[in-house]
Amino acid sequence: MTVSYHIETSVDPHEVADVFRRSGIARPIDDIPRLTRMLQHANLLISARDQERLIGFVRALTDFRYCCYLSDLAVDRDHQRQGIG
Repeated sequence: MTVSYHIETSVDPHEVADVFRRSGIARPIDDIPRLTRMLQHANLLISARDQERLIGFVRALTDFRYCCYLSDLAVDRDHQRQGIG
């Protein structure tokens, strides 16, 4: 497995809902319009991918200078405890 990390400008909300589901994190995964707004209003989205498959995800609010608030950090259960998060 080769994990690649990407700063994203946008991410498919269905793909994010899927990684939230596979991670065990409690998020509104069945409310795609809400999840879409959550992603649109974050100013930092970082993905971890195995090939093209999303296996980890971070959503954050930051000033890009001093402060960063991580509102979501999710890693697929099958990939947890491997240093991805």
